[in-house]
Parts: sequence; structure tokens; C-alpha cells
Amino acid sequence: MKGLNTRTALRPALAAALVLCLAAAARAAEEPRYFSSKAVGTTTADFLNLPVGARAAAMGGAYSAIAEEASAIYWNPAGLVQIPKLSAVFMRAQYLEEISYQYAAYAHRLSYDSVLAGSVLLTDIGSIDQTDISGNKLGTFTPRDQVFTLSYSKAILEFSDKDIDVSIGVSAKYIKSKIVGSAKSYAGDIGIMTYNFGDIPYRLAVTATNIGGGLRYDTESNPLPLTFKLGAAVNPFRNMLFSTDVVFPKQNKPNVLLGGELATTPNELTRFCVRAGLNTQQMSDGLTGMSFGLGATLHFFSLDYAFVPMGELGTTHRISLTFDFPFRSPVFQRRDRTIFTKMKGISFK
Repeated sequence: MKGLNTRTALRPALAAALVLCLAAAARAAEEPRYFSSKAVGTTTADFLNLPVGARAAAMGGAYSAIAEEASAIYWNPAGLVQIPKLSAVFMRAQYLEEISYQYAAYAHRLSYDSVLAGSVLLTDIGSIDQTDISGNKLGTFTPRDQVFTLSYSKAILEFSDKDIDVSIGVSAKYIKSKIVGSAKSYAGDIGIMTYNFGDIPYRLAVTATNIGGGLRYDTESNPLPLTFKLGAAVNPFRNMLFSTDVVFPKQNKPNVLLGGELATTPNELTRFCVRAGLNTQQMSDGLTGMSFGLGATLHFFSLDYAFVPMGELGTTHRISLTFDFPFRSPVFQRRDRTIFTKMKGISFK
């Protein structure tokens, strides 16, 4: 009976993964330029691909099977069910040249098996000279982008047992972009995550992000950067974590992301981490494609930093602050072998 329950628990996630892969293949067949190197530059709103959260950035973006705090809104909304009572993330990223962006997210547990969350992403590209076709300066303009997201995540109880839990999450986005003119659009995300609490705990994830129309600044509309991901994360040892994402972006060929984290825990409420990641698509000379970071958790607060070299373009830095109340214990280190959490001595399960 236990084996039957396990197979039942895996069935929805595997079915979803198959459907998403078939959808990506069908789109690629219908539009040969998409999901290939020939598709570079065919989508718009690339700011939707800017990674949020310094921890995730330091791990190369291989985060869809890890996402366990409020930033899961961006990476995989199914991961929101791992939060304690509430979680908040604030991040500032100093990108290339004068470009910077900020991200804030908040997630609140509605019940022991459901979480509601929201986030906002703001970009600032700096001031750019505006000229006419003869090169005469007409003034300046300041491009800005805004993304507002509302997410809901729920654990699928009927597919859960003591060894495997399954969760699902959905997001709705309002996107507004301004260059000289402005454009707006709507999009959605969906994610599934499974948790296996065996001798070597691991997580699997499937996500589809930026499902929607496009942005039209003038007369022509360009599609959003639709992306499918298959993710996995494993904890071979208590304080060691490895992750990978296989990414199928509409605007480029598939690529692989790799990440790792090593932690030390002086006590139950303190963690210190070192992290590294690799984006195989961006690999070139030097450290391009690699990422590095540090993190510290002290009681309710986590402070994370990521350093991401970008070759001749320069380097980027990200700092994020995460607040989790009560203290968020990593899912595979909880006393109960479940994604469900306890608060103030009261079990939700």
C-alpha cells in the first residue's frame, strides 16, 4: 500500500512535466526560430528574467527545486508552502553600468496547507539621451519597468504521505514597461514541487513562467520570454545542498544551471553558508557564467550576498534581506518529515 501511495504521489508531477515538455516541443515545431539559438532577440521584457534573491543568484539560478521563502513567487510558487507563518524578502541589485533593480516580496500562511503572497519588481536603467534621426539631442528619457505578482500555493494533501509531499503554485502578473512610450501586459506562472524524505532527501520541480501575450510599445507586439524548467535538488548530507535546472527558454536554446551550498550551524537559530553556481550558457573566458555568494541567518533574519561576473560587461552585485517568522528551519531538517510547519507549538497537520 505504501508503494502504491508513493506512485500516486508522483503521478501528477510526472504528468505535468510530460505535458510541459510536450508543449515546449510543439511550440518549437510550430515556430522553428523559438527554443533555439536563432530565437535570440525575438522576445521582449527581458527584465522578467532578472534573478531575484542573492541566495538564488549565487547558486547560478538553479533554484526552482529549492525556493522556500517569499522569493519562491519568482522561482517556483509551489515552494511557498515551505514558509513558516510569514516570510518577506527585500533585495537590491547593482547591475551593469547605471542599471539597478529592486525586489520586495511578502508571503503569509493562510492555513497549514496554503499560502498567499505578493511581490513587486522595479528596474531603473538610468537616463539616456534622446536624439532625432540626424543625431540632434532632443532631451533625455529614463526607461523603467514594473512587475506586480500575486501568488497562491497549496499542498496537495491527497497525494501526500510520510515520505513524499507534493505542492502546487500559481501566479498572476501585471507587467508595465516604459521606454519613451509605455506598454503593459499580463502573464501567469505555474509550478509543481515534490519532496522526498528518504535516506537522501531530494526535491523535484516543474515550472512554466511568463505565460501570456506580449508587449506592444507602438504598432508591433513582441512575445514575453516564456520559459519552462525542470529542476532537482538533493541533500546528500545535512548541511550540503546541490541543485540543477534544465531551462527551455523561448528566446534561446536549452541550457543547464548548477548550484551548490555548504552550511554550518553553530546552533539551532544560526546558519552560515558559502555558495557557488554555474550557468553553462554564459560560459566563456575567465569567470563568466560562474557565481559566488555568502549568507548568514541569525534567528529571524537572513542576509545574503551574490557576486556574478559578466565578462567584458563588468560584474554585478546583489544583496538581499529575508525575514522569516517564526524561525524557518530547512524543510529536510524539520522534526516532522513533512513540508507542513509548526507554529507556537501548534501543528497544522
